[in-house]
Amino acid sequence: MKFLNKQINRETVTDKAASGIAKGILKTQSGFEKYMLSLSKNWKGKQQWIFLYLVCLIFGGLSIIAIVNPFRVKDTNSSVIPKSIAVPKNIQQQYKSFAITENELKQVQEYKAKHPSLQQERPGLFDSLSMIEEVYYSQKK
Repeated sequence: MKFLNKQINRETVTDKAASGIAKGILKTQSGFEKYMLSLSKNWKGKQQWIFLYLVCLIFGGLSIIAIVNPFRVKDTNSSVIPKSIAVPKNIQQQYKSFAITENELKQVQEYKAKHPSLQQERPGLFDSLSMIEEVYYSQKK
């Protein structure tokens, strides 16, 4: 039975939210209506028709622009086109030396020896240090 109560509560919350949003929209619309009525109550019929035509022309034009604009042909330079990726040269070929030196490898091994519980305390750091060792040994081959 608790399941049904939770479902009913969710429905009532959703209904309250929807009715609050609807009331807010109606309140805004009625406020705009009152403003426009106070603005145009002294206008003659011809002035009201001109204003109506102007509003229709402006918003109709903006709607047409919004619809047509995506279909216009644009520069291919501005669109998203994947560009070729330059593959970096191997570090050994570029500098003819190892990226990780023996001194750095010794420092990593000493740090691991000083902190035996490193894997439990900081597994990310331990993984990084292990990766440095792997890279060094792969360069050695």
